[in-house]
Amino acid sequence: MNITMYRIRESIPSYIKSRIGKNLYEIRFKSPVNTFNQKNDTVYCLLNDSPDRDKICILVHGLGMKTSSRWDEFLRYIPEEMGGCLIDLPYHRHRTTGKKLRTAFYDSIFSLTFFRQGVLDIIYLIDILKDMGYKQIDIIGISLGSFFSLISMGLDKRIEKGVLILCGGDQGIITWKSLAMMDVRKKHKEKGITSIDCKKCRSFFPDFLKIIKEGIPPYHIKSDVICFYFDPLSFAPMIDSKKVLMINALFDFMIPRESTIKLRQALDEPLTRWLPSGHLSLRLFRTKIISYIRSFLLYY
Repeated sequence: MNITMYRIRESIPSYIKSRIGKNLYEIRFKSPVNTFNQKNDTVYCLLNDSPDRDKICILVHGLGMKTSSRWDEFLRYIPEEMGGCLIDLPYHRHRTTGKKLRTAFYDSIFSLTFFRQGVLDIIYLIDILKDMGYKQIDIIGISLGSFFSLISMGLDKRIEKGVLILCGGDQGIITWKSLAMMDVRKKHKEKGITSIDCKKCRSFFPDFLKIIKEGIPPYHIKSDVICFYFDPLSFAPMIDSKKVLMINALFDFMIPRESTIKLRQALDEPLTRWLPSGHLSLRLFRTKIISYIRSFLLYY
């Protein structure tokens, strides 16, 4: 199986930029991946713009972020000296279609399409932001959004720095140990699939990673195991560790610590901050997180 997750374009994708407030704009463009659902295939972004800024940070949310949530307030995570741009992932917020994602992740083909679409949406957004005149583009991903951010960093070298909040690697660990994957495990068990079966299937992963470390990108390597193509570990060797800040929760039951440590090792030990919280309670440390992000993006 040969997966092309990244393709070169000869022109800037068309987009619509509409003012919705002081320095606030909505950006809309057609996703490069067609899922035959117009609502899901229209990408929405919220841009905090200023003509005096030449730096901007893309912010990518986590699983289950709803339109009614106060996600827009997360622009505060971005230093005020920079522009900020929130992007809606497939099947989220303005793109919600009613699809139950937690159950849908049981389908590896859907998972691959989901990750591929989200990553290409981010890369298209980078094209658009460059067209607007931004010279430096950074990215912040939260939870599932950090997976998309990491993969995007591996594929698109125009991203200068990345902050990965609550990120991990190894889909085998996440599938069988994450609290968020309970529905997926239930579906597996209904089909008679066990963690032993998964471990056997993923036994080829070390060889897959070895080829990547030799300089061959994952989408040029043939494998019948689909999850290899959207596992953060597959893209970690393609990223300079100096460009990454990881912010993790010590008591995270959504992204197991084993998964986070494995990713950190794959990224060659980037700058890391651990906070005494769980996955959902990390927001209680917002002031400290903002401080970490500001220091890394502006001064590190």
